[in-house]
Amino acid sequence: MIGFLGADIGTTGTKTMLFDVDGNVNGRGYKAYDLFTPAPDFYEQNPEDWYDSLKESIIESKKESSLEIKAISLSAQGGSFFLADIVDGKVVPLTRALTWMDARAKEEFEELKEKVTIDEVYRINGWRFSKGSAISRLNWLKKHMPEEFNKTKIILSTADYIYYRLTGKLVIDYSSAAMMAMFDVSGGCWNEKLVDLAGITIDKLPKLVQTGTDLGEILPEVAKELTLPSGVKLYAGAHDQYAASLGSDYFGGKDLVISTGTTWVLFGKSKEPVFNKHYLAPGRHPDGGYGVIVSAVSSGTVMEWTKNLVGEDFKTMDENADARKVDKDLLVYPFISGAGGYRSGKNVSYAVKGGCMRHDKYDLARATMEGVAFEIKKIVSLYRESGIVEDKIIVSGGAARSKVWMKILASVLGKEVYISNHADRTCFGAFSIARKGYTDGDYFTFGFEGTTVSPDSSLKEVYEEKYSNYERVLETM
Repeated sequence: MIGFLGADIGTTGTKTMLFDVDGNVNGRGYKAYDLFTPAPDFYEQNPEDWYDSLKESIIESKKESSLEIKAISLSAQGGSFFLADIVDGKVVPLTRALTWMDARAKEEFEELKEKVTIDEVYRINGWRFSKGSAISRLNWLKKHMPEEFNKTKIILSTADYIYYRLTGKLVIDYSSAAMMAMFDVSGGCWNEKLVDLAGITIDKLPKLVQTGTDLGEILPEVAKELTLPSGVKLYAGAHDQYAASLGSDYFGGKDLVISTGTTWVLFGKSKEPVFNKHYLAPGRHPDGGYGVIVSAVSSGTVMEWTKNLVGEDFKTMDENADARKVDKDLLVYPFISGAGGYRSGKNVSYAVKGGCMRHDKYDLARATMEGVAFEIKKIVSLYRESGIVEDKIIVSGGAARSKVWMKILASVLGKEVYISNHADRTCFGAFSIARKGYTDGDYFTFGFEGTTVSPDSSLKEVYEEKYSNYERVLETM
């Protein structure tokens, strides 16, 4: 039977999964890599580690399988990039990769705001302009690493570097290009004004291709190194949230996907790009139309912080929080690492309102879960205001294992929440891309494996009142 590889080159490592043509998992591999932090706000990786981790995870994933591998595609972190020279036709990195978390370019961002507004960049690119934008960081490199910057012949992000290593082609898929902050999301091209603001020229950026584009066969010497047969095809992949959307296609509808991690990321779909004051981030979806992303920045971080503060493991904290009744007066604003752009640039931070002597650490834990659920409710309302009305809400990731948190979320939203058993939806999406390309068929619709959490009707009114109080108090902060 033929097989397909779906790989996710993430923030901390690479996962690879081997699938048969029917979407059954036949093998898994994982290899972590280092994150370098040489100074505050500096977050770097070695591009070679991306390739090495892919190689090792591929080898591990196929150890015990007899499938005949025919194609591979990728999911990748977005916005991480490095400068490179081209010597004798080969890409030679000049710097480490500055990851998407890197926020060193504060001064450069302030300088650029004298030339362009945050809203102008957003209306072109779809992502809110910030100190972490590639434009800001490229200006930092130009100022602080002029020798390397002047030698640069190509700038590559994660996915495009792997495309190059596997096939020798210098291309980037649309969804990864959008994360480079110089892509015109409506026009489907590099934007000359944004490229110029970055201090470069378009010829230093890879050629744009659509997700699913046939990039040809993996180079023979590379296939041998990866222990793959000759003739394996590579199909252009997608940014990880877009891949996760494809990998979460259970019902074939307009579903809202919530990936829970350090940040909770919400992903919806629309027919047209959505731009508004809340900075919902639209991008071209591989399956047509536009994906719309919103990040609830502190959602996972605040629970990790609360766990450490409480001094209990998640299981103990969950069990005790579940036993606590809803306290309408105790409000936790979960912005431990800031708020997302959807709060319209409101300068808010972590806060507890209404706390008193009767509350203990488990009341605080429950109220924190409620605070995150209120932020999700706010984001869902912004989607709906923008014409993006979801059919179903699908949740995956670490937080989905908390029964009490998912019950709170369903009750706050007043809607069933579908909890996926699989955390690796990015790899499922990459498989779907590879399978579609090789078979010339459609994207794969997966069978739902998981549980459904229904709202608690007894909590409906109390959460409506508490959410109203939450929003009212937030306006005064």
